[in-house]
Amino acid sequence: MSEQWVAPQAGVKRQSGTLVFAAAECDDGTMKLFSGKSRPVHLGPYPMERLRRQDAALARLPDLPFAPLDFRADARPESIVNAMGPFQAMIDALRAGQVNAAPADIPADPTARAQHLKAFGYFNDASMMGVCALHRDAILNPPRKNPDTAALVTDLKQRQTKTLAAGVDAIMADLRDTAGADQAPVTSHTHALVILVAYPRDPRPDEPGSDWIADAQPHRAALRASENAVVLAEYLRILGFDARAHSACATDVNLPQLAIAAGLTVSHDGAAQAPWLGARYGLAAVTTDMQLAPDLPLRPLPEQPASILRGAVWQLGTHGGASARSHDPYAKRDFADGPHPFETLKRVDTPTTYIDAANVPRVPKRADMFARGQFGDMGPRVQDAMKGGNHVVKCAPAAAQRRLLGALILLQEGAVATTARATTPDADAANLKAAAYFLGVDAAGSSACPDWTWYSHDTTGAPVTPPHDQALSVVIDQGFDTMEGASGDDWISTAQSMRAYLRFSVLGGVLARHLRDLGFAAKAHTVMDGDVLQPP
Repeated sequence: MSEQWVAPQAGVKRQSGTLVFAAAECDDGTMKLFSGKSRPVHLGPYPMERLRRQDAALARLPDLPFAPLDFRADARPESIVNAMGPFQAMIDALRAGQVNAAPADIPADPTARAQHLKAFGYFNDASMMGVCALHRDAILNPPRKNPDTAALVTDLKQRQTKTLAAGVDAIMADLRDTAGADQAPVTSHTHALVILVAYPRDPRPDEPGSDWIADAQPHRAALRASENAVVLAEYLRILGFDARAHSACATDVNLPQLAIAAGLTVSHDGAAQAPWLGARYGLAAVTTDMQLAPDLPLRPLPEQPASILRGAVWQLGTHGGASARSHDPYAKRDFADGPHPFETLKRVDTPTTYIDAANVPRVPKRADMFARGQFGDMGPRVQDAMKGGNHVVKCAPAAAQRRLLGALILLQEGAVATTARATTPDADAANLKAAAYFLGVDAAGSSACPDWTWYSHDTTGAPVTPPHDQALSVVIDQGFDTMEGASGDDWISTAQSMRAYLRFSVLGGVLARHLRDLGFAAKAHTVMDGDVLQPP
């Protein structure tokens, strides 16, 4: 079995065949009573495997509403929805691409394939994953297009980048050849992988930091689900199978119908309702010609066991996954405070590590170890290994994540609105952190951004004059469970890093775009192109 196939499977936790009882503190302060150590990762956090299923696939899919999603909130310039729009459009521009001519050596078993892809989807933070045969009733005619992608596709094909990130030239060459390549019908595809992302609770109107994130739930879920779908589709193409991602804004298929067929939702009261979530979720999908074992559709909600939907399994999380008390870390916490109780930590006015600020030397971007490796400072062997970013793309999941990561360079910075919104520092700090946590970062903190944190020269050798004196630093969790399940030589660490880099490029980019829309200069400093030293 090839490394290309094995890497995401490393995320599966070691299985002992026994139920482990343990007590652990959850992010929201509740107690997690049952360990997930024995739970295979392809089952996901919700106890979907315990629900009752139909005996066979549905011969006909129910007619369900599938309204388009608009990322323009012109009447609410303070809404984060406006800043999410270009990033959704960029993701939609990359939903198709070139298929690898050399097929990977992977298992022929459709069940193993389905479990593997679900595990990768959960690694990318899906709430629920399901597989179904691609029902002809679910194919849209005509397909839905995102009107904002055309300009981005042109930008991808014409703009030059200044970053020296390893392999960026290969990434941009691929994007110039394949961006916007979603014109052919998907009738050759046989199966669909459906991704569901749950909503957190709605922000309260009187909640600190709620100004920017009100009425943005569908957009947040769509962005997060389609990021996952685009990565999975690219991964399938790297393995040698044709695949296309489908979002709420750009799709060839009816997503609510596919969710029914894949056993994620049921038709209830005229809408697709998900167990434990109701209608509080967003969808994306990947259609492919890879043969996969489909999930059976769910039986109606009244026929489901009350013990699973409302009883001990859900209340206590006896299956080792999410429970009524733990599945939403913001159920009892403000978004501005984040999922972790940072407010309980002691604070000081200045860092406890002494910094001789007046004498800290600034260094050029050319001095970082990745740049030095590419320029041969560390010898020809290291230089050769870094050609085309090969030290990254040896891992197929990381290669799949890197295509979108490269495209997002074009959205890291841009024009600033001419009029800045009247504001207060405390309100802006709360709004900025609440927006970051609402979108999905794991930790965020605001600080000054002194001159000595900036590189002295950019990648082209041009001097950097520090343009900003304030910063928001964020942390994306790489996943302890995944590392615990790794063998040490399966390349999963590369996929963990790339997942975190991509997540920040999307979410950090949205935050920077929103600040620019509000009249404040801002840039997201990503792994592909950044002008600051992040550890300080």
